Amino acid sequence: MLFLDTSTYSALANGQNDIVSIIESEYNLALPLPVIAELRYGFLKGSRPTQNEENLMRFLVQPHVEIVLPTINTTYKYAEMCLYCVKKAKVLSHNNLWIAAIAKENNGVLVTFDKDFEALKAIFSDKLIVLNASL
Repeated sequence: MLFLDTSTYSALANGQNDIVSIIESEYNLALPLPVIAELRYGFLKGSRPTQNEENLMRFLVQPHVEIVLPTINTTYKYAEMCLYCVKKAKVLSHNNLWIAAIAKENNGVLVTFDKDFEALKAIFSDKLIVLNASL
């Protein structure tokens, strides 16, 4: 399952062809709950909140899209990743750490344009895809 972060959903919603082709290669998609919260915050700040919310709702009701919630076990992954980042002197936002923890707990592949996630490459190995913004 491919886990999309906020940057990847935004690129998809904006119709970036290259991201569409990457995502089409995997049928099952997941949005961690913190991604939806970040998106809604962005919608409220933007000029088209209603349109963006409607597009998100259409996306979420597709049968191959799953909203993934954190669990009590996610808190262990989150704590481990926080400590790892502190030891490596890397800074990730708390939301990004929650997104990563949810993807890791579910053994998913995290797809992002956000280079900050590269700090977790050793933890994710081949289950982290950091795309170039030029796609």
